[in-house]
Amino acid sequence: MRLTFPNGEHAAVHLEHGQVGVGSAAGGGTAVAIPGLAPLHAVFANGRRGSWLTVPQDATVVVNARPVKRIAYLRPGDLVCLAGVQVRVESDETPPSPSSVDAPARRRGADDGLSVVAKASLRGLSGAWFGRCLPLASPRVLGRGAGSDARLEGAGLQERHAQIDIEDGVVVLRTLSPAAVVRVNGHAVRAAVLAQGDQIELGEQRFVVEAPGLGANPDGADTPVPARRDASTPTSMPSVNVPEAVTATNPTAKRDLSGVYLLVAAAAALAAALTAFFVYAPKG
Repeated sequence: MRLTFPNGEHAAVHLEHGQVGVGSAAGGGTAVAIPGLAPLHAVFANGRRGSWLTVPQDATVVVNARPVKRIAYLRPGDLVCLAGVQVRVESDETPPSPSSVDAPARRRGADDGLSVVAKASLRGLSGAWFGRCLPLASPRVLGRGAGSDARLEGAGLQERHAQIDIEDGVVVLRTLSPAAVVRVNGHAVRAAVLAQGDQIELGEQRFVVEAPGLGANPDGADTPVPARRDASTPTSMPSVNVPEAVTATNPTAKRDLSGVYLLVAAAAALAAALTAFFVYAPKG
């Protein structure tokens, strides 16, 4: 995974397992120095559990048009705005083009994963389609035209911007206009084979491919959807760990009292037997 700066403020930075601080003051945790930011404006981190962003100071940070106060999980294709500086999160590898996937492998995909492809869908991450899903079982046209299956609005969008279809058992995206700009996991493409977790960017509109088991992208398949967390704001470059899920036992859970009830019943039966013996036993 790497960080790119669309407006040219800095050269691309590869984000290996570790952390990269971005701010205006070199040193003190800031690895990428850009004028106009806070001394340590944000920290990008990458680890075994995925990638995330932390805001160590009261700085302005927005991920895909959503403000972040403490921490946000990242996926390839996210656009991060640090005050006036844009940072795009890109996967290390360009998404495969349809011509680069050999036909026999694609046909095997059709045989082995037909049900997975049939259930594939796009889920909106921003814009008018936020939270909505578009099934991909049939060809889908995305654009600002009235005949589009997903009608989008915004600068740079064409009447028929792109189409997503299923070809030989794989989900394929193709642009429909020479002027159409589409990014998959941060990379500008004319055509690409899509996989689970891929993020598609069309202007200001963003979608994520949801099809568990469909050629999962190792860079983004298991990355959680970006979310905010209310954590204490660190004062220096933090050593951030993705929190583990905690499962607590229920202190109010009912205990199994069946054994106690059996003991009480046995004691009652014994008491009844002794009473009958002393009352009804023949007296000598």
